[in-house]
Amino acid sequence: MINSAMRFAMLFVVGIVAFGATSGSASAQQQHTFLFADHSEGRTVLVPTGDLLVTLEIRRAGLSIAGNERSEICATFENPGGSEWKGGYRLTDRDVNDTHASIRIPAYESEVRCETLNPQMIYYVVLRRDW
Repeated sequence: MINSAMRFAMLFVVGIVAFGATSGSASAQQQHTFLFADHSEGRTVLVPTGDLLVTLEIRRAGLSIAGNERSEICATFENPGGSEWKGGYRLTDRDVNDTHASIRIPAYESEVRCETLNPQMIYYVVLRRDW
């Protein structure tokens, strides 16, 4: 559960690190770009996406899947608002604008979703809010 002190701290941090990301054009689905300074385990980037705070973390790097190098990338979706957030999302290493999974985040709560992706410096999160 996100308490008010934690929400304040998150919003303060958002103001400091938001320069590390940019957002795509406003639409029913919005793409958010996460840029890492280097591809090391434990690196994180926090981005405000309107109604949510999204933190991307490189949890594991150097995984070998079918002979190809991969990384485990996790997104923490935090809902600092007073109402439930529900909709679609996609965490990807490709520049796309569609979602492929659903997510519900209760008020003042967070959800974590992970993907095994190609190791690179830029990842994308696409969000679609269902009202």
